[in-house]
Amino acid sequence: MFSYFFKLTKFSKSENMKAVSILSGGLDSTVATMYAKALGYDLLAITYNYGQRAAKREIEAAKKISEILKIEHKVVELNFVKEFGKSALITNKEIPKLTFEDLDSEKAFETMRAVWVPARNVIFLAIASGFAEAIDGEKIFIGINKEEGVTFPDNTIEFVEAFNRALEYGTLNKVKVEAPLYDKTKEEIVKLGKELEEKLGVKVLKYSYSCYKDNGESFLHCGECESCLRRKRAFKLANIEDETKYLR
Repeated sequence: MFSYFFKLTKFSKSENMKAVSILSGGLDSTVATMYAKALGYDLLAITYNYGQRAAKREIEAAKKISEILKIEHKVVELNFVKEFGKSALITNKEIPKLTFEDLDSEKAFETMRAVWVPARNVIFLAIASGFAEAIDGEKIFIGINKEEGVTFPDNTIEFVEAFNRALEYGTLNKVKVEAPLYDKTKEEIVKLGKELEEKLGVKVLKYSYSCYKDNGESFLHCGECESCLRRKRAFKLANIEDETKYLR
């Protein structure tokens, strides 16, 4: 029995539904990918390497998750993004450290500005649109969510709706972006993730990678960056065991 978080839609597998999932290896994209899998889509998961500090760990996580879910996985190289050169994710600039109290304060906006990669989700979705159309896929699944949507404008349903309007003209088969987590907090995403693990008979959340940094070991999180703190808080609020490995 599933809670209100997830209502499984019945599809016929004879429809051969195909979709692309943008899978960074993080918590949100992992749950969004699981959601698409549970709906019956044949998935192509795409992970982007744009020169981010955690690229190696993100790719490891996405590959592991794809293997467990038995879906196709592809790494797309985007070396040109490093030329944008502003974000602490792709430069040597310091990544801000926050406290749990800072997560819902103005300081979270400072972190957003520090790690913002120019037009990242625009680029990601544009490329995913091409892959989706090429495989005759009808959807692109992305893990944008309510909590990050407060500070990141490209993590909002308004952004998705605007992009979908462009896709009506930019793709012949009118691919649509699907954001199943857009109205959910991280706590709710963790709860949904556990439900989906039960539905699919898998264990994948512990292999997701949320950290902004590469800490020298697979699946090892720093425990101090904003993304790690949001992950820690989500599992705690959800009252679900957090199997993540943290340095601190």
